[in-house]
Amino acid sequence: MTQDYRINTFGLMQKQNQFVSANLPVRDCELYIAATPTDLIAINCEAMIVNASAMEQDDADMIFGYYQEVNGCTDETILWLGEPMPPKAARKFFKCYPDFDAIKDKLKYLLLTAHSKSKKAHEYSEKLVNGLKILALIRKHPGISTQKLSELTELSQRSVQRYIAALQATGEWIEYDRTLRGWKLFHGVSILYGDV
Repeated sequence: MTQDYRINTFGLMQKQNQFVSANLPVRDCELYIAATPTDLIAINCEAMIVNASAMEQDDADMIFGYYQEVNGCTDETILWLGEPMPPKAARKFFKCYPDFDAIKDKLKYLLLTAHSKSKKAHEYSEKLVNGLKILALIRKHPGISTQKLSELTELSQRSVQRYIAALQATGEWIEYDRTLRGWKLFHGVSILYGDV
């Protein structure tokens, strides 16, 4: 899984975009200046800065509706500047400010915080995917060795063992079979896969 280090902006003036560019949180982060409001939803980012006054009400409503529909299941930070303001039900997904000047002095901090939040979410997702891969491999190939799991997941053998221990702690009854010389599920049953 790769992560995009990107800050999206919409409706900012050239000087404001230059200021954002000078305050990007990490070296390999890029600034993307969205041409349309739909780009804000379509193009993955860590943070977006939106000048709401540069947007039609229908476009603002589309963005508000999108974030209410996904109910915060995104990891980007949205800095919303000016009017129209999000409806009360959607405000929890937006950091609202009256204008760009209100964030200028703390922009570096806001972008670093967004980067940190996005990085943690990405790392958590990656760990979850790795755990599920290992569980799926054990389920599909009873008796699979730690070395084979390591090769297939491109993780160290020690990491594979840690993931197995974490899966066992969640209630997966994964056991080492001395006859098969590998890992298997007790009676081939997985809780996460709903075999129970």
